[in-house]
Amino acid sequence: MIRILIVEDQPICRLGIRMTLTNSGISHKVLTEAETVSQAVDFLEKNGHDIDLILLDYMLPDGTGMDVFEAVKRIHINPKIVILSGEAGGAIVKQFMDKGVNGYMDKNIQPDELAMVLTTVMSGNDYTEQATMHLQGDIKADMDILSTLTRREMEIITLCASGLSAKQIADELCITQHSVENHKDNVFKKLHIQSTSELILFAFRVGLIN
Repeated sequence: MIRILIVEDQPICRLGIRMTLTNSGISHKVLTEAETVSQAVDFLEKNGHDIDLILLDYMLPDGTGMDVFEAVKRIHINPKIVILSGEAGGAIVKQFMDKGVNGYMDKNIQPDELAMVLTTVMSGNDYTEQATMHLQGDIKADMDILSTLTRREMEIITLCASGLSAKQIADELCITQHSVENHKDNVFKKLHIQSTSELILFAFRVGLIN
């Protein structure tokens, strides 16, 4: 029986993961669910040696899946870790792969696919097929988008995603707040987005911020 920790902040996604696990036919037990990095780390510090597998989302309210991954290494436990995410872009997937994550799955995975992935991972082999496909597609798409951005626009994205206001960015770059807003509008048009939250997600996805 595979003892599992699910780290996912959306209740509907956690329910979907549980249902997919049940329908996969894999013998398993979900020991607990965590909605945040802090909840996951707290459980791992107390019960980490009881966990065989972590199904780990990337975007979490108080950090990212990488924070949980690093905590696992710090606590000196060795569960299998599979990223289950719809938000992580090519740069993030590569970062996880380089650090030794055991697998990557998209959130729309089917029960039979999930069974195959978990069987592969728990038998000691990494599952990287989806990650490789994701990398090939996303890295090309990300490079195409990034190639349209000016150096100043890249600076605006990074600073904005780091939490700075338009005024703070203006002070940091020694330009006017009006210029910052103009650059930001241009970035929104190039990325085909409409909100700062989407901009932050893009910055995470392409690895501009961690």
